[in-house]
Amino acid sequence: MSLYALANKFRYLCKRSEPGKMMLECNGSNCNWRVYAAKIAGCPRFQIKRVDEEHKCTIDERGDLKRHATTTLIGDMMRTKYGVGGSGPRPNAVREFMRDDHDVPISYWKAWKSWELAMDRGMGNTEDSYRKLPSYLQQLAISNPGSVVALETSTTSAEVQQFKYLFFAFGSSVKGYSYMRKVIIVDGTHLKGKYTGCLLTASSQDGNHQIFPLGFGVVDGENEASWTWFFSKLLDVVADDYDVVFVTDRHNSIYAGLRKMYPKAKHCACVLHLHRNVVTMFKKKHLAYLVSKAARAFRVCDFYKHFNEIKMIDMDCADYLIRVGFEHWSRSHFGGLRYNVMTSNIAESLNAAVSEAREVPIVALVEYIRTMLMGWFPVRREAAGRTGVDT
Repeated sequence: MSLYALANKFRYLCKRSEPGKMMLECNGSNCNWRVYAAKIAGCPRFQIKRVDEEHKCTIDERGDLKRHATTTLIGDMMRTKYGVGGSGPRPNAVREFMRDDHDVPISYWKAWKSWELAMDRGMGNTEDSYRKLPSYLQQLAISNPGSVVALETSTTSAEVQQFKYLFFAFGSSVKGYSYMRKVIIVDGTHLKGKYTGCLLTASSQDGNHQIFPLGFGVVDGENEASWTWFFSKLLDVVADDYDVVFVTDRHNSIYAGLRKMYPKAKHCACVLHLHRNVVTMFKKKHLAYLVSKAARAFRVCDFYKHFNEIKMIDMDCADYLIRVGFEHWSRSHFGGLRYNVMTSNIAESLNAAVSEAREVPIVALVEYIRTMLMGWFPVRREAAGRTGVDT
């Protein structure tokens, strides 16, 4: 009836409401519009028994339609626009929809609450999503042979199991890793749902310089415990070896986790993050440019040429780079093979690809990632097939 009132631009009042009966009247003082409805026996639905459709109310009496535009009603109207393909229209888009399609202005707060309800009804309730996660992961592992799935919970004082950590790597990623260069880029991005948390990612680069996702984790935050747990599960996909290289930002928790779980692997810093640190900490002109040139130099002599220029401009910056360790940020001093991967841009691009799903319930998040990867890999296989290269 609220949808009917919004469409026909009038306001009604509930004059009688009983468990099995309801009567609605138009808000106009001399209007004849009436609806009488009664509950159908043995059914939760109501049936309209009598209706007087003629309106005699004035334009002024038909105002204040927003009373019928409740958050529940708007959420029901918008639910079809929310699915696994993304987070759907944002609150401002909901306001625009109500204003343009129904001539009803609503506040941002009401649009936000309606957006939350539409998300719950379109993608599932957040709490229910966590309860459904174990059975979903079981089906995921069955339908994707070779996948690595791990779920860890904690027990509360009331003996209730609560979600703690999640790791998943699809079978296609596990199998495809053996054909990649052993350079792994890891990074984390914040989730924006009701319970927040962080999405951790590990990815590499295929022969066509495209993102090749390896594993994903959902944890409470970027701390030493969560990164250590993530790397312990990543071992099932990427074995620890002397030819494995990790490229990360300079987060202490990542360093600690790698030292524990990947003692053989090499570890180097993202040049872009180092560049940003230099810009923030040292304000001298051309300094960050020289740091980038030194980091990317192939020969040791070229490295020291740029590094001596850095020392002449700002000795404090040179001391900072020495403390970081030449072998950690410069290509010429690095003991492993990092190839062309000097930054963590691959991980940043992967984070951007899943940005739409960062505020959806956890099952919808995993399903979004699965759908995205299952869309990428067939397209790449087809493109490789056209070149005559075996896949």
